[in-house]
Amino acid sequence: MFKRIAFLAIAALLMTACAFSLPGKFTQLADQVAAKGADYTPEQWEKTNAKFEKLVQQYIDKYDKLSNEDKKEINAAIGKYTATALKCGAANGLKQINALLKEIPSAIDTAAEGARGFLEELGL
Repeated sequence: MFKRIAFLAIAALLMTACAFSLPGKFTQLADQVAAKGADYTPEQWEKTNAKFEKLVQQYIDKYDKLSNEDKKEINAAIGKYTATALKCGAANGLKQINALLKEIPSAIDTAAEGARGFLEELGL
């Protein structure tokens, strides 16, 4: 019984640690925006874009230290976030973020691919 409780505690800790990782933060934000972004007010988009901008800056700062798998996950989340923002009409806030995205090597191509895939899933 003790082993089972210890195993569950370790599993919960690992899942929590993943959510606090940079790829986890990107994925969480992109999923949140995909689920609720259509109902966001302009003020909510401003706050969300500010969070996204901070994450992008962290990505730029840590780019060389991240694994290829982490980069793929982050780029997919960037694509999903960008596609959702465009679909929801929050393109104005993305203009400033777009300049940051250009600083990330290869992220633009991958994010564009992610956005295309996400929009295709939505049937757009």
